[in-house]
Amino acid sequence: MVGDVPNRPDAPRDARSLALAGLGDRIRRLRVARGMDQVELAEHAELDAEHLEKVERGDATPSLDVLAQVATALDVGLSELFSDIKPGPAVVVLRGNEVPTVDSGGMALQVLTPRSVIPGLYAARYRILPTTSGVRPVRHEGHDWLYVLDGKLHVEFDHESTTLRAGDSVSFSARVPHRLSALGDRPAEFLAVGAALLNSPRCEG
Repeated sequence: MVGDVPNRPDAPRDARSLALAGLGDRIRRLRVARGMDQVELAEHAELDAEHLEKVERGDATPSLDVLAQVATALDVGLSELFSDIKPGPAVVVLRGNEVPTVDSGGMALQVLTPRSVIPGLYAARYRILPTTSGVRPVRHEGHDWLYVLDGKLHVEFDHESTTLRAGDSVSFSARVPHRLSALGDRPAEFLAVGAALLNSPRCEG
């Protein structure tokens, strides 16, 4: 799903590049784990298979919107694409200037939790600009909790919707299709915490 957290000048340049460094490999591993070939994943994610191949090879950098489509097709949360499950220390400290920001047009994302600490649990900070249509409807395995830091966040579900302001929160089964967008003339900034389990692909058309 980073507030006025533009790329800080004191943030290590390679911290941001590290967020994208293994992206293609992670997508490929998740795809293979589900028994899908590139053509199948591209069809589920409504992407060009050639473009997906370049992303997996690391020859193309996809937008966050494209990654949201891939994550939905793989039945994982967007943040799952930015971190590996590998053994790590029991305590991990991330300083503010060490957290990479992935910015793609109308949406920016910071992954705040290494999955090495608690696999399947993620926390991320998002910022969505009001000038965009927001994030296309997604659904995946697990449960999500959103907490608004600033602005107005509009959350659309299958048959209902709600608008959240600073201090408001919502929790829901991530299997329910959900779409996020910013209302008003300010960006919507929010924290997203989720418990995700890998499962079979599921995509909204």
